[in-house]
Amino acid sequence: MSSKTLCLLVRFATISTALCGCIILVFVLPSLGGALVGAIPELQGWYLPWLIFLWMVSLPCFVVLLLVWKVSGAVKRDEVFTHVTAGRIKTAAVLLFADVGFFLLGNILFILLNMSHPGVLLLSLLLDIIVIALALLASVLSRYITKAAVLQEESDGTI
Repeated sequence: MSSKTLCLLVRFATISTALCGCIILVFVLPSLGGALVGAIPELQGWYLPWLIFLWMVSLPCFVVLLLVWKVSGAVKRDEVFTHVTAGRIKTAAVLLFADVGFFLLGNILFILLNMSHPGVLLLSLLLDIIVIALALLASVLSRYITKAAVLQEESDGTI
């Protein structure tokens, strides 16, 4: 597969993910929350804090998508093994680790404030594990791209 094709596929996936995320954040979550409050009026006080929390958790994810977009440009130009690309991937990994920590702490805080159900915390742990795995993969990729960039610099210097 050519670099141009890989770039296009990554960018298509990035745009698709961003669009799905926007639809979920702008339409699905507010309507589900509204329906839940309509069915159980006692949850009225939980709606807005949870919605704001979920929007805050999503912001780093969109930054990660922007970094993926930039890395796809490096793929297109065949400039993947550079310190800049490694730095972008490392930044994405750090953002994912920080976001998963914030998400977990927020869920625990909502439990302590009696604004959540323990089942929600358990389900969020599954999402946390998935995001931690993605962040670990990004960290490993960043490390090996850094090593490849050093090797490439050394080989460029000897030729």
